Amino acid sequence: MSRSDKIFGGEPVLRNIMEHQLRFIIFLFVLVIIYISLHYAVNQTLIEKSRLERELKNLRAEYISCTAEFLYLSKREEISKQLAKAGSKVHAPIVPPKRIIMEE
Repeated sequence: MSRSDKIFGGEPVLRNIMEHQLRFIIFLFVLVIIYISLHYAVNQTLIEKSRLERELKNLRAEYISCTAEFLYLSKREEISKQLAKAGSKVHAPIVPPKRIIMEE
């Protein structure tokens, strides 16, 4: 290949453009990599947020269920049923409590 073919073929111009634009191309490449990694991190955060919201919803439902069951079991009737079932001799008082008044 002769020198005139190289010049008219555009090889020196192309080499000159590549030398000048190489830093810009590397910069763009780095920006693309940063963009991809940030997109991946945001996506993972959204997935984690969604999972935690589902877990919170389930825990709230479980809390409400346990609270309702506790309130039901703490009723006087239920306590006496449980005591009778266990064979305990403890029972509800028949005579209401009396008020003690102390004079000063």
